[in-house]
Amino acid sequence: MVREHPGRRADGTQSAASWVMDLVSTRKTLLFCAICASKFNPRRHGYRKMYVPDPTGVTDGYVANGRCDACKQMTVNTGGGRAFVHEETYRLTCIDPVTARHEARAKARLAASAWHFINKGSRRPVEAVARRIR
Repeated sequence: MVREHPGRRADGTQSAASWVMDLVSTRKTLLFCAICASKFNPRRHGYRKMYVPDPTGVTDGYVANGRCDACKQMTVNTGGGRAFVHEETYRLTCIDPVTARHEARAKARLAASAWHFINKGSRRPVEAVARRIR
């Protein structure tokens, strides 16, 4: 049996904004539907969009599903939601997509240049590539 926290009080004693600010003050991960995500300014509160690469390629890596922290609707019904992680824990839990893209491109260039040396007929392609990297 999965036990989920019920979230904010929906009896009229707590607004969605105060609940979200309580989560922000404790640096919790936030999950919003598409409508509520447009109302939240992550930079103002020190948050970043959570990125988890999808190996299947079905999603773009920023999609997260669950119950929205603001309106309490399921994000699957609204086309997927966005999760936000505090800046302090971002490097521990997420991969930076810009850095990952730069590393992948550098690795591809290195492989292409080594292949170029092999086809060219160089006797020592690995040492030539190693000199170029330094």
